Amino acid sequence: MLVNMIEIISMLIFFTLIGIRLFLKRRAIKVRSVIIFEYSKKYTQKINEVVYKHRKIFKILGILSIISAPILMIIGVYFVINSLIQFKPSLALVLPSASGFRYPGPIISVPFWIWLIAIFIIIFFHESMHALIAANEGIKTKRYGLLYFLVIPIGAFVDLDEKKLKKLNIKSKIKIFAAGSLGNIIAFGIFLLILIASSHIINLTIESKGVWFNNTAPNSPAESVGLKGIIVKIDNKTINNIYDLQEFLRNTKPNTTITIETTEGKYRLQLAERENASYIGIVNVKNHIVYKGSNNAVPDNLLLLINYFLMTIQWIMFLNLGVAIANMLPIIPLDGGLIIRENLIKIFGKNGEKASKLISLTFLVLIIFSLFVTTLTLRVAS
Repeated sequence: MLVNMIEIISMLIFFTLIGIRLFLKRRAIKVRSVIIFEYSKKYTQKINEVVYKHRKIFKILGILSIISAPILMIIGVYFVINSLIQFKPSLALVLPSASGFRYPGPIISVPFWIWLIAIFIIIFFHESMHALIAANEGIKTKRYGLLYFLVIPIGAFVDLDEKKLKKLNIKSKIKIFAAGSLGNIIAFGIFLLILIASSHIINLTIESKGVWFNNTAPNSPAESVGLKGIIVKIDNKTINNIYDLQEFLRNTKPNTTITIETTEGKYRLQLAERENASYIGIVNVKNHIVYKGSNNAVPDNLLLLINYFLMTIQWIMFLNLGVAIANMLPIIPLDGGLIIRENLIKIFGKNGEKASKLISLTFLVLIIFSLFVTTLTLRVAS
């Protein structure tokens, strides 16, 4: 309850600060209905400087954009079609939530602060890569900025020189259109490395030494012998974590007499049977985490912080990968739709424009239908 209150209060403070910031920068913003555009000139200048210094790198990234585009598009189309064939949800909206709230239907609820961090990272890599590759192809970024729904950050935009963009050859256009998704793939790779490195450091610092439990279940073997303490051994077999305990119970028949060693002593009991498996009767089980090389328990608050950090990294990876794939779907105005349109116009002229719109509409209908069907399937199953 306290955690939920802190989350809500912190969100209100954040939105208040955003509102104050937008008011102070009111000369640098434009308001259209409930959408607010905030512009940044400094970042626009920085883009051109970076590209000028590292042209070879961005030339390689442009080639990678072209290579990655069809691969990501095929994966996205596969997910849409597979969702319809299998009647299983493979697409979903991702929205922020607070206080443990969960949205109904095919909507993934993400804790607000994790969602906010992930969104900023997604936007930064996606839009920046569009601008950088465009600059490398000779197209300057006129404006770069953030989008808000009232005081809620919802995205970013890169305003390229459209007249010059239209004059580019199709290869250069595809590089620019596909660059955003490549940026998200790069972000996925960076945070994958961060996750691997962080996990390695954590494993070198802390370890699980036994199984902690909060209480014993009524009329259970554990209650009958007054089991207490942290389980460290069963029949002289070391129990480091919950997995070790589950493995022992899977391989031991019910009614077997065992000796459990805890930090409070040794207890001899007979295993019961529950749901065709051996049963001890301990409640609220978790790993007993200690600092490596000692028996000093790691504080729960630190463990919570570590878990939150790892969960944030995983969400950033998942959402970047999802955006990279979804953005390459052949739907206008998504970048995948723009790439399809340019290719069809190149091949069929004006008829290519009509064909691209038809393909775009078809896939949009398929996605809506996929979400509708899978939602009904989930409701029937539940």
